[in-house]
Amino acid sequence: MSGVKIIRALLVANSALIALVPSARVIAGVLPQATALPAIAVTEVSATEIDRIDAQATHTLVTARVQVTVFASTYPTQKTILDAARKACNYQRGSVASITVVSVRRGSNGPDFNDPDTGFFMQSVDFLVTYHEAN
Repeated sequence: MSGVKIIRALLVANSALIALVPSARVIAGVLPQATALPAIAVTEVSATEIDRIDAQATHTLVTARVQVTVFASTYPTQKTILDAARKACNYQRGSVASITVVSVRRGSNGPDFNDPDTGFFMQSVDFLVTYHEAN
């Protein structure tokens, strides 16, 4: 869950992104039904512990794949928010949400999904988040 915590913290700390999506609509986990758009859901796809040399270490290095899914009412808005999310998170490191972050880098973008009749446009971007996790 720390990868999700890190990415959400980076998103809500970014003023350009929050100007597009209020922080209350940047959700860790599944977006509740009837959430006003635009909104963002942050979920973990996978996490892998990196083999350690010292079994007695107080921390383990973990790389998590975290998906940021943008929900918007127009296609241009979807693309604008997705780009803002990328800029807010990519190549970040240091202390984020009280977690030592080694690196955050973009993985891949997911496909566009939409239903123009209901005004629903969606796309995701994945981030690879490497951080220290307490043992």
